[in-house]
Formats: sequence, C-alpha cells, structure tokens
Amino acid sequence: MTNDYRIEPAGPAFIVIDPWGEQLVNTYPTEGAARQDIERCKKEDAMYETAKQLVDFAIKAHMQVFGVDRETARYWVCSAAEASD
Repeated sequence: MTNDYRIEPAGPAFIVIDPWGEQLVNTYPTEGAARQDIERCKKEDAMYETAKQLVDFAIKAHMQVFGVDRETARYWVCSAAEASD
C-alpha cells in the first residue's frame, strides 16, 4: 500500500482520497485547497505515528523496569497518560 493521498475532480470541486481509498468528508473549491488539506492530513499522520512509537517505548520501558507483562505496562502507561492533563 502506498502512503499517498490523491486529489480527484468532483464536478466543479475537488475531493481528497486517503491512502486507504476512502474519500475524506470535505470537498474543496480549488485544487490548492485540497492540497492544503492533504498537508494537514500528512502532518496528523506523522504526529499519530510518532505518538504510537513513544507509547510503545514507554510500555517497553515500564515492562523492563517493573518486570511486568505488556498488558499490565500498557494499562499503567495509558492510565498515566489520561491523568496527565
């Protein structure tokens, strides 16, 4: 699977198709507006992937420090993340 978004014309407007083949909700009056939204989506994708890596690292560290299984470590890491607002 490619990680590319694409723009397709939809009558007088444009739509964005995500890498999984799903049409994003918005339609855009110009191709430029669609490109801007793709950049926003790519940034959100990168933030999500980085956050996943950070959580995985925290879980593995917790497992090592406390000698617990992944499920237990995940519980504590996620509980702490919710409480850290």
